[in-house]
Amino acid sequence: MSSKGKTPWMEYNGQAVADSQFCIEHLKSERGLDLSADLSPLELAQARAFREMTEENLYWTMCYELFVKHPERLGDVMLMRGVLLWIVRLVLGRAIKKELWGHGMGRHTDSEIWDIGRRDLNAVADFLGDKKFFCGDQPTEVDCAMFGMLSQILFHMVGSRHEQHVRENLPNIVAYVERMKAKFWPDWEQRCRGANYVDDSYTLFPPLKA
Repeated sequence: MSSKGKTPWMEYNGQAVADSQFCIEHLKSERGLDLSADLSPLELAQARAFREMTEENLYWTMCYELFVKHPERLGDVMLMRGVLLWIVRLVLGRAIKKELWGHGMGRHTDSEIWDIGRRDLNAVADFLGDKKFFCGDQPTEVDCAMFGMLSQILFHMVGSRHEQHVRENLPNIVAYVERMKAKFWPDWEQRCRGANYVDDSYTLFPPLKA
């Protein structure tokens, strides 16, 4: 975790930067890069609105689904096993419930939380339409966030209501995720099957055997 107790975070030239958006802004400032330079003010506003909806609203419905409603599925996406996995489920479950309550999402019923998540996903699909990327034919900054969240649904939440709804009803989101994979991670499948795992302490762990 970062000094703010959040992930992701990065260290750049010895300086720790917490939160993905601040990481992006730091790199833009240091490297003179701006993936959204060609967007109009309206497009920038739309991109920001959808990113905020996804990261600050849809995200919490995903947390509820994975950590509260179906904590047994954590074993599918975590390296821990046995007692350690049980402890992680217990600790994370309690922490996420507390955060959900503080955010406000946890004050809703199960059906209400899912309705919020479903509507958010539908809105994403409607705005994406038949575009190749979120703001047109070329990827921009917002695609970093959108792919990060949507890929979690398809690959880390298999069997969840979110994943089923996307695969059954929102094919353009599935196509979008696959398009981003192909463009930036053509070796995705190979890396997911065989790459070693490195945590923030730079400790190398061997992949789990099938």
